[in-house]
Amino acid sequence: MLLKTSTEQWELQWLRPDAKLASINGKPISVSTWLQDVAAATHWLNEQKGDTLLYQRDWYRFSVWFFALLESKKRIILPANDKPATLSELSSQYAFRVPEELPSKGRSDAPSLILKGDLDSPLTFFTSGSSGKPKAVEKTLRQLWLEVETLEQTFADKLGQTDILATVTHQHIYGLLFTVLWPLAAGRSVTLPLVDYPEQLQQLLAKADGRRYALVSSPAHLQRLDNLPQLAQHKNALTMVFSSGGPLPGSVPNNFADNELQAPIEVYGSTETGGIAWRQRNPGASDSFKPLAGIEVSCDNNDILVIQSPYLKEPQRPYTTEDKVQLQGQGCFLLLGRQDRVTKIAEKRVSLNEVEQFIQQHEWVESAKACVLHSPRVELGLVLVLNSAGNAELNAQGRFKVRQELRHHLQQRFEKVVVPKRFRYVAQLPYNGAGKVTQADLQALFEEEK
Repeated sequence: MLLKTSTEQWELQWLRPDAKLASINGKPISVSTWLQDVAAATHWLNEQKGDTLLYQRDWYRFSVWFFALLESKKRIILPANDKPATLSELSSQYAFRVPEELPSKGRSDAPSLILKGDLDSPLTFFTSGSSGKPKAVEKTLRQLWLEVETLEQTFADKLGQTDILATVTHQHIYGLLFTVLWPLAAGRSVTLPLVDYPEQLQQLLAKADGRRYALVSSPAHLQRLDNLPQLAQHKNALTMVFSSGGPLPGSVPNNFADNELQAPIEVYGSTETGGIAWRQRNPGASDSFKPLAGIEVSCDNNDILVIQSPYLKEPQRPYTTEDKVQLQGQGCFLLLGRQDRVTKIAEKRVSLNEVEQFIQQHEWVESAKACVLHSPRVELGLVLVLNSAGNAELNAQGRFKVRQELRHHLQQRFEKVVVPKRFRYVAQLPYNGAGKVTQADLQALFEEEK
């Protein structure tokens, strides 16, 4: 491990300036080049004041700005997306946003091969909370580096000296840990750009020429791998596949097994908790999750998972999660599902409360309720009561145009993949005898019009 930690400090130290940190479109990027960019970005940041919003789609620029922000001792704000409404709501949380482009390099002197900083450097993730507003999750680098050390301890023997491929963004905690911090700490090179299509993965494995890869992915992408027989021809180049961000359907490990590929390693956790447990459903293996080192699990009277974790702000204090479980003994457990109104669509967290509140800001909408639909695919449905202006537009323009306008409004706040595609317009919401609107009653409205 290149990473060293003491009581208060972390340190990354490379032995050679020409060590490969990443490969972009086949071109190797050295540690020296990256450190020069970090130094230039740090110099620019030292002239700025206040907390900083970091959103960069490009892995290289993100990693440079991230470590430059640590060097300049600034609090890092990590939003889930950079939609206009999201940034507007977070505007009071940060003083400035880092530029899209990196500053030009200054002197060409060889940079120091050491990066170091405070373990208590703060960063804040913003995720979709059940309150309907972006939820702040405060972390320190101490918590993240500790999890990196645990991941290396757990998986290093199988990983070896592999290169990292990814289909997931680094803006969320899973991608940040698995594609930025862990590879840097362990000296593993990251191959860029992100893998968007199955054909890209196939081409990379076919050209591996002795290199071995680990794929950091998600259920949404792994379900779309329709070329497993072709990937299996290069299985020696694919050392390991990680999946996180949401439940992985059982069909995926089964399909991997049918093609003599090792099943993905499923990592269970959340932004709030960090990693909790993992499993690998190869043929004959259990469906239960095994806690990562240092994690203690139990459940409350409602079968909700309770953990004690070194990745929490208060490691010894029991933390109640949002998931129901069945304990299996020796700390292992089966996941039974979520209990709150935050769901995941294509591995993106989205709050049903937040969708409802935002659509109700539109001038045509009187009230709204969102629900999760499971057929033919997992997606959101939206049940709307339109006001007089909305009904007039519905009569004049028709459902398609109104739906198009409402989806456009939602895309000012939410990523396109989570925006509801199916709408129902009703005179009143389906309240039950207790004065509540249930998911089942909302889902029934979509069943009736199949």
